[in-house]
Amino acid sequence: MISPRFFFAKDFFIKIKNPQLSKAFRIKSHLTARERVVLYRLALGKETILEIGSYIGASACCFGSAVKKTDFGKIFCIDTWQNDAMTEGKRDTWQDFQHNTQCYKKYIIPIRGFSTDVIDEVKMQIKSIDLFFIDGNHSYEGVKADWGAYKGFLKEDSIVVFHDRGWAEGVKRVVLEEVSPLVSSFDSLPNMWWGTIKK
Repeated sequence: MISPRFFFAKDFFIKIKNPQLSKAFRIKSHLTARERVVLYRLALGKETILEIGSYIGASACCFGSAVKKTDFGKIFCIDTWQNDAMTEGKRDTWQDFQHNTQCYKKYIIPIRGFSTDVIDEVKMQIKSIDLFFIDGNHSYEGVKADWGAYKGFLKEDSIVVFHDRGWAEGVKRVVLEEVSPLVSSFDSLPNMWWGTIKK
């Protein structure tokens, strides 16, 4: 059995090697240190990033750090900020999100509401998505609805990322049935999957 100290040391070295993510690492989240680094790397050079499920801003800070490096690009964060899909139960997380993402405020456009309800608002602001991160409702119906509503924004070489694929059967099923046939390449961590949209 691997000692918990092994994972602590591993995370420590990941954090030391990625000082640009120091803000993101300080935010309590279900994202692991490795997942945060992958999100940052996937976001480098991307102009339009959209995430469904922002919680208190850890993923938004990963994207913000990447966008800040080039000083161009926008991050559209969609959430109710009422903890609707979180295991911790309902609570207002809006103030926490604003506080945690303050240093990336110029790049972040928050859109408050359920993802399928705000699609028209999104259409008014963007034509396509370079990086799409789905981490909202993890039921099959919820993930499929998110994918169905926003897949039309994806283009060749867009990257799509699904969090919680390791345990959420709904996420696994949508990735397998709907997304895998559309990607030219993919990779994964134990609880996160990403792929590049093919021609």
